[in-house]
Amino acid sequence: MPEAIEESVPGRKPMSRLTTLIVVLVSAIIAPSEVLAKSWKGITPLHSKSRDVVEQFVACDKTETRCQFTLDNDEVMIVFSGSRIGVLECPRVPKGTVLAITVKFGSPKSLKEIKPKNKRFRVFDPSSSANHGYKTYYYGFMINTFKGKVIGVVYIAEQKDVHLCAPYYEDPKAFVAVGLLP
Repeated sequence: MPEAIEESVPGRKPMSRLTTLIVVLVSAIIAPSEVLAKSWKGITPLHSKSRDVVEQFVACDKTETRCQFTLDNDEVMIVFSGSRIGVLECPRVPKGTVLAITVKFGSPKSLKEIKPKNKRFRVFDPSSSANHGYKTYYYGFMINTFKGKVIGVVYIAEQKDVHLCAPYYEDPKAFVAVGLLP
């Protein structure tokens, strides 16, 4: 197998493999699209607890079921387990566990800014009567768009965790049909 040829730039030493790895890891950590993660600001559905949320957002200190606040012109809603959600309950999930995070952007964003490249998304129309310009891209989290612009994202449990509260997560469309339509 031929050896890799490194181009050299006068006055610059070639990067070692370790340096290259560090650069790649740091780039991934500070990448602008936080949506690639299955968490938001370090909060992950079915893994984070209300105390984790309160550490970052004091506005959630006095709530047990749902927390709503504005952050950098975006509307945020975090839903916790421990109470009836309509007719649903999650007895296998400890009280105060994050179930979902909805972020409605104050100003629409470009889909290119948010949607990861080369990922296969399930796409659906979240509106109750179709063809009004809404489209949702679903890939472990949901990117909700209106006329091609991203209006918000919803973080829900990863597929491997959904069984802990299956009725709550059975209809992904419900997460964007309520609260994310302008």
